Amino acid sequence: MLPTLVRRMFKLLPLCLTIVISGVASGNSSVVLNESAAFTAPAPRAVVPYTSFDFGDVYAGEVISQIFVIKNLGDGELQIQSFKADCGCTIARSTEVIPPGKQGTAQLEIKTVSQSGLISKSAIMRTNDPNQPTIVFSLVANVLHGAPLRQGRYIGPVFVSPDSRGAMFATAGKNARIEFSVTADAAPVKLLRVEGGTKYFAGRVEDVEPGRSYKIVVDSLPNNAAGLYTDQLVVVTDSPMLPAFTIELTLRVYERQ
Repeated sequence: MLPTLVRRMFKLLPLCLTIVISGVASGNSSVVLNESAAFTAPAPRAVVPYTSFDFGDVYAGEVISQIFVIKNLGDGELQIQSFKADCGCTIARSTEVIPPGKQGTAQLEIKTVSQSGLISKSAIMRTNDPNQPTIVFSLVANVLHGAPLRQGRYIGPVFVSPDSRGAMFATAGKNARIEFSVTADAAPVKLLRVEGGTKYFAGRVEDVEPGRSYKIVVDSLPNNAAGLYTDQLVVVTDSPMLPAFTIELTLRVYERQ
């Protein structure tokens, strides 16, 4: 019984092969091939509006920095594989992963204490964008000798004093305050608002000379638990070269005596 069934199956096998082959020849498979060819894996697309900034004249010892915006306009995850500066005086850091439709940042910072004259420092970023695997960012300045006119740091088109970082101290249940001065010397920059803040900090912008000079006032909120607390506030501007920058905060709360 079984050998007879096997013989019948082998007799039908050529017919089955003919049907399959004729199906391929008839063009049905072309639809499958076209669909396969049309399919492409999701890919990121890095868009960077600005890749350099010129600070003009600065004094040796001043810190110059810039925050560059990186947009991912693709449909795949943008991965920053490396971001390295060409000089030991330059600090480079960036967002590591940028989802589709979102944006991240690349930050360059130069300590000019050992610099002189016209300088141009750069950092190379490598990404998984197939069309833009390498992006070069640079900062340019003319470093003058002499005592700095003020304490603080440049962040693109604004100068933040005494720094973009602040430490606060308070007794449990009490609050503390710190102020930052922000000026725009070369061209007007408007500070729009302060975002972020937690149950530990609250910040606001005060106009001194609209477009030119502002104060950022930060209050620590009463906290009954002694300890060290950190956070950052985001200052939003109307400048396309610096849409936002951060103020990093530290609060030390001491126990009541």
